[in-house]
Amino acid sequence: MMQWINVKQLKRLGLDENKGLGIMRIDWCGSYSEICNQWFPSQNYLSIIQNHHICIETLKQQLNDLMFNELNIFEKVMERCQGEGYQYEETFKVEGDEFDFFIRLKPVRDECSHIFVYIK
Repeated sequence: MMQWINVKQLKRLGLDENKGLGIMRIDWCGSYSEICNQWFPSQNYLSIIQNHHICIETLKQQLNDLMFNELNIFEKVMERCQGEGYQYEETFKVEGDEFDFFIRLKPVRDECSHIFVYIK
């Protein structure tokens, strides 16, 4: 299980746009409040994958763990954000082995949240 850190606790985010792999859009508008998703690769996605010898399978496993184990139902989002509504929106950093994930959670059923993926 990966460690979640609220970005409010960080002094520095350490984001490098040149290391951004893409954004996973997530929402819970589907049936039974279960997660739906769509991947948007960055413009540099292919060159980053090739230059850093990234294993796509590892990336998929870590994203799937976040989405389908940590955020799979809307109630887990409300628990993570400590409430429901725009005023409870939070951003978290989750550190994986090869990737950093910045997760902007909006605990609103008809609104999209996002997972920003960066290589370390």
